[in-house]
Amino acid sequence: MTENSFAFRLKELLEHKKLTLQAVATALGVSRPAVHKWTRGGEIDYDNLRRLAAFLNVNWIWLRYGEEAQRDLANAEPVELPMTDVRRRYTAEIMENEARMKLAQENARIVTWEWNLITDAVTYSTNVEAVYGWPIGRNEDFWPHVPDADAAMMRGVYEHSIASGEPHEIDFRIVDPAGETRWIASRATPIRDADGRIVKMVGISMDNTARKTAEEALRRSEARFRAIFENASGGIAYIGLDGRWLKANQTLCELLGYTDEELSALTFQSLTLEDDLADNLVQLDRLLAGEISMYSLEKRFRRKDGSVIWVNVKTSLQRNPDNGEPEHLVTVIDDITAQHTRVAVLEQAASEAELLFDAAGIGRWRWDAASGRVMADAVAMRLLIGQEQAGELGQAQWWRLWSAESATQLEMALGDERFSGVVQRHDGVTLRLFIARHPQQAGLWLGGVSRLDG
Repeated sequence: MTENSFAFRLKELLEHKKLTLQAVATALGVSRPAVHKWTRGGEIDYDNLRRLAAFLNVNWIWLRYGEEAQRDLANAEPVELPMTDVRRRYTAEIMENEARMKLAQENARIVTWEWNLITDAVTYSTNVEAVYGWPIGRNEDFWPHVPDADAAMMRGVYEHSIASGEPHEIDFRIVDPAGETRWIASRATPIRDADGRIVKMVGISMDNTARKTAEEALRRSEARFRAIFENASGGIAYIGLDGRWLKANQTLCELLGYTDEELSALTFQSLTLEDDLADNLVQLDRLLAGEISMYSLEKRFRRKDGSVIWVNVKTSLQRNPDNGEPEHLVTVIDDITAQHTRVAVLEQAASEAELLFDAAGIGRWRWDAASGRVMADAVAMRLLIGQEQAGELGQAQWWRLWSAESATQLEMALGDERFSGVVQRHDGVTLRLFIARHPQQAGLWLGGVSRLDG
């Protein structure tokens, strides 16, 4: 510290006036460490310099730069430049640009700030209260609104930035006076003085709550979809427009017998049985053309072990949200092999029963009790009314077929699950009649009829 330095003159004044560092700090509204930095050669900004000089009752130029600088200024003649058209134009442009920048800053809710590292003073743009929710005049006004975890992170970032001279970008939270949490995105860079010392930090901050909220909603949505995708009881896959398996969940991998990696080298066309492929491709073309929003079909896949399974496939198209172009297929695949097996068994049983009925000369008929209509095959029609082809009997016609005693028997049979017995037509012909209530459709009866001696 030289005798012709700001720090030296300040220390002499404090000693001469018997002032403590705390007394100066209190008078100027700054921290005691800031005053201490000034006495050790730290930089002082213009505003604090003028206030300090006024408090000490000395000339601020002498205090900062010494007697020689004060004499030079006293002997200097002022130089006035005329306000030329060029200067007027440039001045107007500067004012217009500054006004435009301020308007853009306020509309974009961008806060500008400056932190003097020598004095610890902070300066914020006038829109800070609109963005943060409260005014900030000093650092002590800021930190109480920042959650502890974020405050610790920010101080670490600031320390690194000041030590390295590197700029930084951070996101942090603040709690506004209403108790709501806001996200703030901040960018700042350290500033060096002529001697290369980092003396301040300048930055911008903006309310980032909407983007953070949207990102969090998207993250939760993606997490829910991943959970559904991976844990669904049915197979789910992303399929490329060329048919390549892009991603398959574990259920689908187990269903087809392939790993996700193995499937990625295949296409759905290569696993679909050839007889089922043509209809599948027709539906896919309609989907890609925009004629339909999704399609559902049943088809067969050949598994890795060579076995064949029946599946129900529901496919929709995922489009690019920006341009609407098709991106990939989303397909849900359910194993319906067991259902197909049961249907095949039932169809075979029905076919065998039909052969037995035909061999035994038994006619088959269906009776809708609600409408009274009876639908009968050719054998039943021949036995009932002598007609040699399948047909239908109305309610009145049906009841006129029987003798009074047999009609009473049939009416009583409607209260039971089934009936089997001998009945007599009104013309005296005797028949054996079988009736059973349909297990699923109320009011529907299934029946058989044969000749008594058949």
